[in-house]
Amino acid sequence: MTAIDKPTTREPLPSAGVLAALHEFEATHPFWHNDLFAACRAGQLTREDFRFVFGQYYLYSKNFTRYLSGVMANLEDDGLRAKLAQNLWEEAGERDIEQRHAEIFRRFLVDGLDLDLQNLQFLPATRLFVQSFLDHTRNGSALQASAFLSLGTESIVARMYEIFVQGLQNAGIAEEHLRFFRIHMACDDAHAATLAEIVASFADRPGFEGDAKAAVDTALRLRGEFFDGLWRELRFRRIQGHLDRIQGKRSLLSPALLDAALKFVPSQPSGQQLYANRVDALGIDFTVERAPFPAEVIDARVVRIPPGKANERHKHAHETVFYFLAGSGRVLLDDRWIPVQQGDCVFVPRWAVHQSQNQGTEPMVILAITDHHLTHKAFLGDYDATARMKRSAAP
Repeated sequence: MTAIDKPTTREPLPSAGVLAALHEFEATHPFWHNDLFAACRAGQLTREDFRFVFGQYYLYSKNFTRYLSGVMANLEDDGLRAKLAQNLWEEAGERDIEQRHAEIFRRFLVDGLDLDLQNLQFLPATRLFVQSFLDHTRNGSALQASAFLSLGTESIVARMYEIFVQGLQNAGIAEEHLRFFRIHMACDDAHAATLAEIVASFADRPGFEGDAKAAVDTALRLRGEFFDGLWRELRFRRIQGHLDRIQGKRSLLSPALLDAALKFVPSQPSGQQLYANRVDALGIDFTVERAPFPAEVIDARVVRIPPGKANERHKHAHETVFYFLAGSGRVLLDDRWIPVQQGDCVFVPRWAVHQSQNQGTEPMVILAITDHHLTHKAFLGDYDATARMKRSAAP
């Protein structure tokens, strides 16, 4: 477990003794293992991915004072409402409207992610998530609403935003644009303490712990489902253009592509050289070039291996069909070797460890037909880092 995965260390809340079991429940909830967090921790999300994620999150953020107001409306005790009013005052920026938390978040979206807020399209699932938060804070009992917004919402902010900041930094977002997250990581402990104090004031009521735990669980499950939905939508959007063109029966052979290379002769090296590697101690020596076709799913390559040499043992997300244009030798597929000669075809499944060895006296030439253009777009993370033992330019 890394430091980022651990619950953030914080000062004990005044009500920590009464709420200890609830804090433990929140800190170990399955919510913390949602797919979106996993992608942030692994550095798999790009700036464009975060544009989508936080563009959707904007609807939740700009309604936050409404959630606070809903809890306030549920509280019968004027003293408790006064405490919560301080939180609302701080969220609203106190006397400086430019310091409103919603305004700071808008600046992050506009300046940090270049989003056009006027033209954001919110998913139905995003609207449902926000409406669910409004319903639970406005329509639940005072205990349920305050537990929902306290341990189920405010108490998780520091740890949650720490994960987001890690992902944003990995995506190249400058520190100057992360002020919204830093502010909430610093000040929301105080907000959570106020709400926790309100929750603890109901501790003498029958069924207190069960009702409070159910409210916390609901808040965390709603957010976890929302994040998982964003993750699924994000992955779909990466290939949505391909699917739309397929379903729309639109040909790639448009007038703009008529001058593109539609023919490639593997026996005459003229493609785009992708990479080459030579490691004498391991008998590795090969080059790979790409056929310059304007394709968006298949990716044709030519692998050239000198006599007595091999390419690297490697694996990757795309599947491949090898057609041996020249040479003879063998191909490793996971734990078995397959003999090959000119004219043979070999299928290489996704993620199968494979290697081609030239055991003949003439160069081995392999036409590799892959679906790289599709899988590279769909894959989250550094695609090349999963496939090659090292990257090097051709000599």
